[in-house]
Amino acid sequence: MKVVYGHTDSIYVKCDSVELAKEALVEINAHVRESFPNVLGLQEHPVVLEFEKYYSSLGVGITKNRNAGLVSWEDGVWLDEPKFTMTGFTAKRISETKLAKRVQTTVLKMWINSNTKEEIDEYCRKEYLDTLDGKVGLLDIVKRSRLNENRLKVKCSCKRKYDVVNLYKITECKKCANPKKNFKTLEGKRPTYGSGIAGMLYAMEKLNMVFEDSYVYIKAITDGFFTHPLTDEAKPATYIAGSKYADLEGFSPDWKHYAKQVISKAEPIYKAMDWETNNIVSNTQSLDRWW
Repeated sequence: MKVVYGHTDSIYVKCDSVELAKEALVEINAHVRESFPNVLGLQEHPVVLEFEKYYSSLGVGITKNRNAGLVSWEDGVWLDEPKFTMTGFTAKRISETKLAKRVQTTVLKMWINSNTKEEIDEYCRKEYLDTLDGKVGLLDIVKRSRLNENRLKVKCSCKRKYDVVNLYKITECKKCANPKKNFKTLEGKRPTYGSGIAGMLYAMEKLNMVFEDSYVYIKAITDGFFTHPLTDEAKPATYIAGSKYADLEGFSPDWKHYAKQVISKAEPIYKAMDWETNNIVSNTQSLDRWW
């Protein structure tokens, strides 16, 4: 057997069958007991390896704790059909767009099912071009986030707190006259307002929107600006937020940004295989493929 991957308390080895894996497990545990005696006199040896899963196919990324595969056997039972699993990829994040999740999950499944690079290129190219042309739905690109009220609060060095929306009415702390540009977050850090928060600031200032427990947002192409609450500088509105999906329908998504997302979500798999992503965005094809 050959060890192909490992992290924390797990190792992945290449093995031809479940039976061979079980035999190897007995030998390994015997070796552990012999090499590391149970000096504490515990009822069971403190280190015991368990055989948890058998993958019919496994793909390992170049980043730590990143893999995907098809599990055929798990916890002593053969599954009716292989189960797709993935670890460490961003497609598992709740905060990702549906587009990002779809692309990365599909590419992973094609990868572990031994699809060729040309087939994966073709799939990614279609997703890329459809996105670039705005042929995907708004729900595919929108992000939803829970509203953390502390994210919209700042404090002065004298400990007085302010809501960000009220900063437009002042230039300095009402208690100690410290300029508001010196205010920090409640955690004592320099405030930053990007992506969804920037979209909220624009919507609150220019569209008189009110936000409660959550918000949705997209990257958009606009000619609008919002006022930075601490510096009073005019900042380009590159993100738009709303309390519901309908609030975003009148704006033009930045399709180029979302098309690049297709590339970035396929990239970890391409890097694992030492592939280039150039063919995804290229319209040229080899003469053999054309014929």
